[in-house]
Amino acid sequence: MNLNTGLYLQLYAIVTLVFCGLVQYFTGVVAVLWLPFFLALAMSLLMIMQTRYDDRTLDTQEKVVMTLYLSLMVMAGLSTFLQGGVTVTIVGFKNEIALSLVMFCLLLGFCRESQIYRVTRSLYWVFYAQFPVIAYQVLIVLPKRVAMKGEYEKWDSVVGTFGGDPMGGGNTAAMGMFCLLIMLLKVSEFKHGLTSFKSMALHIIFGFGLCIAGEVKFVVLLSPLLMAWVWLTPSYVTGVSKINMKAILLIFGGMALLITVAILILASGYSSAFGGDPTKSAFSVFIDSLGYIFDSTYVMESGELGRFTTIAFWLKNNDLWGISSTLFGYGLNATNSGSSVSPGYLNIIFNLILDSTSLSMLLWEMGAIGTLFFVGLFIYILKITQPKALLDKEQLDEQDLQLLSFAPAFNAFAIGCLLSLPYSQILMIIPMLQFLFYLSLGASLVIRRSVRRYTETSYE
Repeated sequence: MNLNTGLYLQLYAIVTLVFCGLVQYFTGVVAVLWLPFFLALAMSLLMIMQTRYDDRTLDTQEKVVMTLYLSLMVMAGLSTFLQGGVTVTIVGFKNEIALSLVMFCLLLGFCRESQIYRVTRSLYWVFYAQFPVIAYQVLIVLPKRVAMKGEYEKWDSVVGTFGGDPMGGGNTAAMGMFCLLIMLLKVSEFKHGLTSFKSMALHIIFGFGLCIAGEVKFVVLLSPLLMAWVWLTPSYVTGVSKINMKAILLIFGGMALLITVAILILASGYSSAFGGDPTKSAFSVFIDSLGYIFDSTYVMESGELGRFTTIAFWLKNNDLWGISSTLFGYGLNATNSGSSVSPGYLNIIFNLILDSTSLSMLLWEMGAIGTLFFVGLFIYILKITQPKALLDKEQLDEQDLQLLSFAPAFNAFAIGCLLSLPYSQILMIIPMLQFLFYLSLGASLVIRRSVRRYTETSYE
């Protein structure tokens, strides 16, 4: 039996980004989030069983990536097994690092570049599918939630297909990061002359609007910077990156406009929901809403630590069992506050919720060394996949050019995900964002390999 691996990856994307979230949202069945884990395992098995494939010879940089990745997996798995046993290891692996197998399989040649092109194009249809779902959430769910809990609880109702509890909170941040990826892809397509300004502008306006509706402040503030990054960074295609003063002024003017509009809308919503001093400017109201993020002593009534508080708390208490705990952590799942199968024991010891940010989870569970391995691996991948102008536009057909245009967007999106580590926990516990992150890195590696083989140029 021949398997179309590209079709498998497309189905994987749809199941993870649409089916799982909708099932969780409308039925409350959280067990459906095991599906992306099983699909990642199946992908690995299919990788081993493949008999028809291109040359999988890895160059030096790809071998370094493979070595770093396997070292990280062995270190995290062994540490968790020795401290928590088999069940904790399985649950921690599933929750936090299992979907990295998607990137690993793409590194080893699971999909060709033409299949990456089709998978990426299908992400646009996932984006368009958000709108009818969000319309239902805004018109039906949001009023019910406001009636039950008050206007200050309205924002988490807008999650699209990314799941959550309609009355308790959803994966708005994952939805916002997905919108960020779509905006970056469109900007890069426009930069390469593959789409109209109108199409790019509409995707940015709608994507930005969904982030505002979901109150994803991180994406609202970060997206203009990353879109500028995509526009200003090199491409694989010569003559595409035309940087001049006019372009720079337009970029920064557009960034300022987007951020200003977002601040005005969000500040208006905060004033309506919470009340406030009418003499304060919209900017002051917005800045006040961010104050808790930078408070190193902030603890919610539920026991959840604030963003900066997690770092301060780890620095003070990381050596619970000695220096080995500081360096190698307490094992995967040690901070898990939401599992009914295997709750994290550190939360019980400290009587606090420690997994409010991904960086906190990494530091507690993998230690200082494991955290450096984790971040260093992905920074190295971003370094070796940084595009260089090697191909002439005249040599490429439209599909090849479009594939190459995806690379800067994928890299910028991965940077955004890494920047979210000290802000949110979603990169370590939400399979939707994990899939997008590892798909982006894996796709960048596939595109890099394709360019390298075509030009017979190795990035050293």
